[in-house]
Amino acid sequence: MGLGLGLGASTSGYTPFTLTSVSNLSLWLQNGVGLSATSGKVQTWNDSSGNNNHAVQTNTDYQAEFSGGGLDFEEGDFDHYNMTSSTVIADEGGFCVAWVMDAETSTNNTLISDSSQEQIRIQNASKIRIMTNNPSNLASVLHFDSAPFGAAKALFLLNRTAGASGAFTLFKNGVSVSFDDSSGDSTLADAGENTHGFDFDTIGASNSGGGNFFDGKILEFAFWSKSLNATEIADVNSYLKGIHGL
Repeated sequence: MGLGLGLGASTSGYTPFTLTSVSNLSLWLQNGVGLSATSGKVQTWNDSSGNNNHAVQTNTDYQAEFSGGGLDFEEGDFDHYNMTSSTVIADEGGFCVAWVMDAETSTNNTLISDSSQEQIRIQNASKIRIMTNNPSNLASVLHFDSAPFGAAKALFLLNRTAGASGAFTLFKNGVSVSFDDSSGDSTLADAGENTHGFDFDTIGASNSGGGNFFDGKILEFAFWSKSLNATEIADVNSYLKGIHGL
């Protein structure tokens, strides 16, 4: 009894870390939470951020199957989801996106997009493409020195700092991944910079369902409308690694 009382006293007022512990969380498709499935097909994945920005697909032909607490997208079935509302990042605004995936293919897997070409898309095993449109259209490709986007389940976190010199960093399973600044695959001189704004209203396909469909599982997805600092990045990576056993 004494031990029980002691534990209660020491933990009173303690709030465990979750993704909502980091401010400006705009969207959180949480593993195993808020998924509405019929016959294995998921119509809705509710947003756990508190913003009610749910992922919805009413057309059963385009619904992904429930798998591992997330969604199993099939490229050939055109699986994708529309968001209840659009998320907007202003010109020179920072943002962070974290996701856990188990891809079946490594080519042209779109994470998020809008109808006006904006998107974040895994181009192949070593490249990720970011397309923005505010104040003008711009495509940047980060070409990594390794091939981080393989076929195994993994956690990724992509962070862009705010301001005129905004730059990207990528983490895989909590470890920073280096990329080649002068790969020549970007419309910018430095492939690590792109300060333009964008918005998105679709997950799993480019151009709001027009192509480049994701192929594989998205087990968790979170988006912050700000850049995260080093402590926040470490906390998010630690939390998601623990949840997904990575």
